[in-house]
Amino acid sequence: MKLPLVFNPRSGHGRLDPHALLARLPADLAARLEPVPLAPPFDYSPWIQQAAAAGGPLFVWGGDGTLHHAGRALAEAGCPVALAAVPGGSGNGLVRGLRTPLDPAGAVLRLLEGRDLAMDLPRLDGDPFLNLCGTGFEAEVAHAFDQAPGRGFSTYARACLGLWRRHTPLGLRWEADLPAVPEPGTRMDRLRAAWRGTEPGLPKTAWSLCFANLPQYGSGLWIAPGAHPADGLLSWVTLARPGVWDALSEVPQLFREGGRTPLRQEGRLLRATLRLDRPSPWHMDGEPAPARDRAELTVEPGAFRMRVTPECPFA
Repeated sequence: MKLPLVFNPRSGHGRLDPHALLARLPADLAARLEPVPLAPPFDYSPWIQQAAAAGGPLFVWGGDGTLHHAGRALAEAGCPVALAAVPGGSGNGLVRGLRTPLDPAGAVLRLLEGRDLAMDLPRLDGDPFLNLCGTGFEAEVAHAFDQAPGRGFSTYARACLGLWRRHTPLGLRWEADLPAVPEPGTRMDRLRAAWRGTEPGLPKTAWSLCFANLPQYGSGLWIAPGAHPADGLLSWVTLARPGVWDALSEVPQLFREGGRTPLRQEGRLLRATLRLDRPSPWHMDGEPAPARDRAELTVEPGAFRMRVTPECPFA
């Protein structure tokens, strides 16, 4: 029995070609995979069963939305196999965060040689997501991008520019459990703590608010540099509304892995109940989610099986 390579024909501007991908793999590895087209509404059940019978993992080739639906299906099934995420979208935030190669054939090859990571499974009001969720400006952009006629970075940038001019901050009230701050042990730990600085308190307002399990939002934007997918925590991140000059001086720092900017504040939490001053749209892994003015954020430590490459830095 072959491992299914599930792909969304609508991802990647509709240019995903599974036969061309398999042709670039060694013949013995290509023979282990069976391409399976799957479009909305996504029903992963038979392919999860086939992947389990074949010894796993479940290969899914597509963008963050396609991977989000695959992750939800696997979580609902009890994660009988690991998810092997192959980049095929415009942003690819999940695979970038895991350091998976962006070349699809290279990703498949390295994932076949990889290992399974017991990744945390965060939830928004009980619904699972893999990479991140959020509200405010970024959710407004996700909803606008979903309704746009095209895909790609230019479409996303146009949506950002239009909403940047009129989106206003949200007022926030929190009930949250925060992790204890460990005392730095070694000299290197103390240096790292000094570099990071004091962790900020929970914000009372936010122009854009994100809860991240991994550090990458997509398209090279490092939204949560401190996020770790196997530490039992969620990173919360706020972005301040950038001014015109910030587009030249500060925004580029968000696209550097080690970039630092006052536009971004980041902290960590174990769980939270968040109340907003008005109903606001949300997104989950970039997929539009219903508006709400109250949200429960929880984390199930190590509850999700993710196949990662040898280059993945997380353990």
